[in-house]
Amino acid sequence: MKNNFDKLFSYLSNYKFQIKLRRINVVIALISSIYIGILIYSSEDNLNILLTTNLVEVFILGFIYFLVGVTWVKFSAVKVDSQKKNIFFDWSYSNIGKYFPGGIGLISIRLNQDGEEVGSKKILFGLIEEQLLVPILSLPVLFISTFFIDSQYFFILITLFQIIFIYIFKSAYFRNKKINNSSLLNFSNYLTITILLTNFLTFFVFYNLGYEDYLNFGIYYLIASYAGLLFVGIPAGLGIREGIFLFLLGTNIVISDDLNALLYFRILYLIVDIFYGILGFIYKTKK
Repeated sequence: MKNNFDKLFSYLSNYKFQIKLRRINVVIALISSIYIGILIYSSEDNLNILLTTNLVEVFILGFIYFLVGVTWVKFSAVKVDSQKKNIFFDWSYSNIGKYFPGGIGLISIRLNQDGEEVGSKKILFGLIEEQLLVPILSLPVLFISTFFIDSQYFFILITLFQIIFIYIFKSAYFRNKKINNSSLLNFSNYLTITILLTNFLTFFVFYNLGYEDYLNFGIYYLIASYAGLLFVGIPAGLGIREGIFLFLLGTNIVISDDLNALLYFRILYLIVDIFYGILGFIYKTKK
């Protein structure tokens, strides 16, 4: 069995296969773009939100994405600066692939990553960690935070709890020496900053949308978002986080304001996904 897996990973890293995969990824990117276009133009509300998106929030989310990309480059552990640049744009390109059904686009584009020192086995392991580590590290802290949500020290407490929990989890996780040598948690500082910025941005968006209980709604949405990551294969988690969020609200009546907030978050993330996706697509195809 091990030999079969080694042969598979060897084939995935083969130069000729990588050339074919690059061509396939262009098709995946085009299909994803069509899907995104249909998604945007499917309703007038989407277009209105797109035109009224807060640019400060877009910039903050763009910076969060940048940190995620830098973390991926560091995880890939390529020493040559030119290869680091290639890997960053490969990661950037993959953001448009997440809108291809079944999650195939994201995996396919990442497997086509430049850099001779980066093996397909490590990339796949990194993708699994990228998908699962954030929910594992975030959800327990969010559930605990509901107990001190009325505290005037809420932001300080949630920050401390997040840092402490990541430290404890990392200590237990790295008891496995094999994982210790090839894990995204080697860059836990970047992960911690990314998680905290994502949390604070979510609270900030609900505050800007006029919610008095913006902390409650922010926690519900974050729980829904991180839980949605556990549903692998859904294009960018469409429908999953929204369904969980409405369930957590515990109401039998769908409030239009809540639906507009969900659409706003979807468009906000879509804008940043498109920006990085197109950036990576242009760099990759030009190269």
